[in-house]
Amino acid sequence: MDWKQYQREVAAFLSSLGFDTKVDETVHGARAVHGIDVTARSRIAGVNQLWVVECKLWKRPVPKERVLAFRGVVEDVGADRGVLFSESGFQSGAKTAAQKTNISLTSFADFERDFSNEVAAARARTLDLRLANLMQAFNRLWDLPQADRESAFGKYCGPSGLLGLEHTSHGVVGVTARLSQMRQALEDAQFDRWPVAFYPLDHDGFEQIEVRMWDGLFFVVEQTLDACERIYSHMTDPKSGDADWRDFQSAELTELLRKIRSTRTST
Repeated sequence: MDWKQYQREVAAFLSSLGFDTKVDETVHGARAVHGIDVTARSRIAGVNQLWVVECKLWKRPVPKERVLAFRGVVEDVGADRGVLFSESGFQSGAKTAAQKTNISLTSFADFERDFSNEVAAARARTLDLRLANLMQAFNRLWDLPQADRESAFGKYCGPSGLLGLEHTSHGVVGVTARLSQMRQALEDAQFDRWPVAFYPLDHDGFEQIEVRMWDGLFFVVEQTLDACERIYSHMTDPKSGDADWRDFQSAELTELLRKIRSTRTST
């Protein structure tokens, strides 16, 4: 294939991983304007990510100088990662220049094999941090002065959750338990312990759903986490009033859970 096709195939694979990609994009850096072979943008668990990609369909290994120049581009545009592709390998000096940096040197075949798992792991780590932070935020409610604490718990609008403790100051136990269970699910997935268990927020017992792929796990965890964050914001907003927790869960997740439950009932 020619180098243009090479670029397009790289971009297509990144798109399949969930990135928004552009080929031959002009990007303004802090010091200069750069023509980038492929840009790949994503929003992983609420965090914007930019990868810049350079494709070298050369008949010789990429030298050190090319890697150093690419490092300069990555730094100038503030990219989270730079990926330099070569189907003819890299000189030893080039590999040394990429060590302990956010630059990856790879071939297309190696990238296909390695980076889908790496992207999933990075997304899982970011989600886990959000889960941990939200758990701490809910737990800190107990440290509020009594009047503020009672006000926050009085606005709890979540479902009964794990222990059926709605309408009590302990209602958030169901939410924090679900957050902990989602962290465990992400850990199990990262250690390839499939299928992993997901426990829906809107069930007052121990309903378990088996999830067998990263895409499905990311969907249910991100959607449930978003709902929990909305519940917390509602509880801590002095202007908030009565609300139904279902207003805080996405229609997409509600419909998915409905379909899963109806399938179980019919079988």
